[in-house]
Amino acid sequence: MRTLLMVGWVGAFVFALATYPVAGIIAGGAVEAYLIAEKDPKSVEVEKAIFEPPKGAAKESKEYRDAVMRIYGSQTDEPTKVVFVPKEKFRRPEELPSLILLPVNKEKGENPLQVKTVYFFAQKALLGSAVAGVVLLLAWIVLRRKPKAASPPA
Repeated sequence: MRTLLMVGWVGAFVFALATYPVAGIIAGGAVEAYLIAEKDPKSVEVEKAIFEPPKGAAKESKEYRDAVMRIYGSQTDEPTKVVFVPKEKFRRPEELPSLILLPVNKEKGENPLQVKTVYFFAQKALLGSAVAGVVLLLAWIVLRRKPKAASPPA
């Protein structure tokens, strides 16, 4: 029993120590893209055909970026870092090649895994395994103490 408790608390602390490095490795492969609600392909073709760049706006401006995003779907203000998304899902519009779009269809249940979600669960896993490690360590210490031999009767 004592050996099992020792393996448990050591394993829990090792897991707690490895949680954030693993989350960092996962986040290292993240792609920063603008998540947009996807338009159907026919609408995209029509939007491309009638697209006119905003007058007086530079290609690096937010106004131009928003206009290009509206061709492919809804516009968003901030990019989101996502992981485990196939490269084929990303779109680089020919109107603005530096822009990376990720069309998602929430109605079909498409929700890409975001880096902030990875870190959220890493924090919970770290806390849970650390608490489990402390409980198992305390149980191991209590069971490790040997009962004192009774003194001989007088």
